[in-house]
Amino acid sequence: MDFISHKFHGSFDSYQNLDEINFSIIPTGLKKLSFFEDDVFLGMQAMNVGLVDQLITQYEYTLLREYNEIERTPDSTMAVSALSQMWIYAVYEVLRMWRDRKFEFEKLQRNGGIKPKISSMVDDPQNLTVEIRKEQMLRFQNDAKYRERINNVWDGIEEIFRAIELLRINLAKHCAPGKDNIIPRSPGYARINDWCGAMDYQLIDKNKNYTEIDGDRYYTYLNRRDIADALRNFIIGFSD
Repeated sequence: MDFISHKFHGSFDSYQNLDEINFSIIPTGLKKLSFFEDDVFLGMQAMNVGLVDQLITQYEYTLLREYNEIERTPDSTMAVSALSQMWIYAVYEVLRMWRDRKFEFEKLQRNGGIKPKISSMVDDPQNLTVEIRKEQMLRFQNDAKYRERINNVWDGIEEIFRAIELLRINLAKHCAPGKDNIIPRSPGYARINDWCGAMDYQLIDKNKNYTEIDGDRYYTYLNRRDIADALRNFIIGFSD
């Protein structure tokens, strides 16, 4: 079995201790990004991702402490794994919605379809979601800096999204992203990370980048904490 270490997988010195993590970065930082910032409901979903991250991180460290104390896999491992998978699904859907909105607006912009699209939408001033969407489309059409900022966000976050996608597809669809015939040996199989307590999932991916591997697939490990840390690092770098 060919194995490649994932870029985002942490190490002993990369995982901050629980009391060192700034858990406000994800809920407040994502909320400041375009689309999240000017859509109150999408912004709420982004905040939820950050709030739940703090809870699960606490569970992960509790699991690690118990694991070290009893020197066997604790019964609580299944619950932590289940919560971790649900968080991965949630953050994937939030970022996919953001990405799809970007792609939709770009397509409408290229084809001159923003005004016709707005005209076709329901006229209901009490439906705040519809009104927000209309305002976003008009701003996307008329504000070049708005479009540039959205592109910059995607440039910075796409690699993280692909890592989340790798986790989500392996866990939910039991295959590699875009390759139904590349099937993992043990979908959902994970081990407790020795340094942070997160569940290290064994993932399969299609091989398109690693010429040293003579095959069309490889395995890697990645956990929920890796994704949360990557999001924090992106937000910090993007804010700078």
